[in-house]
Amino acid sequence: MRSVGLKPTAQASSKLNLLLAIVGLIVVLVAVNLGIKKYEIHLATAEKVLLPLAPVDPRSLMQGDYMALNYAISEQIMAAIEKQLATTEDQQPIESLYSLSQDGLVVIKKDTQGVGHFVRLVSPSEEDQLSLAKEELLLAYRLRQGQLKIATNAFFFQEGQAAAFEQAKYGLFRVNDKGDPLLTDMVNGDFEVIDPE
Repeated sequence: MRSVGLKPTAQASSKLNLLLAIVGLIVVLVAVNLGIKKYEIHLATAEKVLLPLAPVDPRSLMQGDYMALNYAISEQIMAAIEKQLATTEDQQPIESLYSLSQDGLVVIKKDTQGVGHFVRLVSPSEEDQLSLAKEELLLAYRLRQGQLKIATNAFFFQEGQAAAFEQAKYGLFRVNDKGDPLLTDMVNGDFEVIDPE
């Protein structure tokens, strides 16, 4: 009498591997498409705001196909965080700022040119019931080891376009109602989007 083995045949194993590969591909495609849709909605519905660029180390400004970015508002946010740390109940030393890791929100106000200016930090306790005045919006930031980041610290462009982007004075962001910024363009001193073409 012939015994029936429990091992799947090579053909069944091959079909199972193919099925798993197809399911994996579908999951990846759905995740990618959801990510694309999220950014499309962000671009279509978020408010435009300009953030003035602050000087960075000239040696790192242009690195072939990208430019290093720093924003003037970052210094104001850092100063406000330092002041907040200095006035906490337990009197934490300011040096703790450089080991601090936090995500936060600030209120900014747009002027007539659409340039965002720092108003104040938002405390975690007021995030849910915060009401904003006209032309005010939230802006999210990340603080890691004394380095404050707003969206990104680099702007990428095609090779050979560095000369056009040297004119940049502002970063153009789309900021949603949660304060999430998305850098879309560089803008010159005449408030024109830089188009290297």
